[in-house]
Amino acid sequence: MRGPLSARDLLLGIDVGGTKCVAVIGTRSGSIIERREWESRAGEGPKPMIRRIADAARALMDRTGGVVACGVSMPGPLDVERGVIEDPPNLPGWHDVPLREVLEREIGLPIRIEHDAVACALAEARWGRGGAARRLVYLTCGTGFGMGLLIDGEPFYGAHGRPPEIGHLRLHDDGPIAFGRRGSVEAFCAAPALGRIAVWKFPARWPTSARPEEVASLASGGDAEARAVVATNARATGEACALVADLLHPDLIVLGSLARYLGPDWVDAVRASFAGEALPGAASSCRIVPSGLGERVQDLSAVAVAVRDLETRRR
Repeated sequence: MRGPLSARDLLLGIDVGGTKCVAVIGTRSGSIIERREWESRAGEGPKPMIRRIADAARALMDRTGGVVACGVSMPGPLDVERGVIEDPPNLPGWHDVPLREVLEREIGLPIRIEHDAVACALAEARWGRGGAARRLVYLTCGTGFGMGLLIDGEPFYGAHGRPPEIGHLRLHDDGPIAFGRRGSVEAFCAAPALGRIAVWKFPARWPTSARPEEVASLASGGDAEARAVVATNARATGEACALVADLLHPDLIVLGSLARYLGPDWVDAVRASFAGEALPGAASSCRIVPSGLGERVQDLSAVAVAVRDLETRRR
């Protein structure tokens, strides 16, 4: 067995999302040496996506050499123990895909598949704002609304290696639809929810669809209806945080993509909603903060998975 993880060891990280995919070569200190990004084109299904992932990974490895492990960050639901992807709502056709087995054969490295929210939590704990938190929750607030929970630095999993899935929980009886459920957390709180809420609340203006980017831009310019959409999203995100806090009593909840895109006013609105919804004890003991890694969190999330996997195997 080799000794402790060396600073010279290079790690391959792959972040797979419904909008984009990224492959990076990184180090255990959180430096990114090489990076490739491409559109997911998720509608094409898993086979073309996996082919592009493997091609990008091999190209990066050929450029750098010295890669000893690979971490993959994926939306859930998934089975971490088996490395099998189980129908993520934003990745059509990914039904029981044995991704770890396929990528180990294609890339020739040991692979660790991890839920994207757990991977982001690992990155925040290692290099971001979560290092002092004994109980850390990361909410992706991106294309989907995933949740990762670390307790004393270790991910929490349920049966069959499944991390918590908050997106399917119902917040309200009425509301937009996502994750197959009207009024769900994902329908109100994920980034595409800005478009869903706009259509639901203001059908005369947005009768069939609305681009989230357009709604966010209009809101920043002072448009009243767009601001009402963003306020609804922030209030619902605070309600989701309150559910998490009442149930788990974490020290820290870290907010992902929307906190970066919509800024401090949105974060403050989430906090205000949280304070009004959570039990007093839960609210007073839990801080809500935006990701400390900013745009780097997606790249570093997959690297953090590889670091943890390699360290675990070398103990």
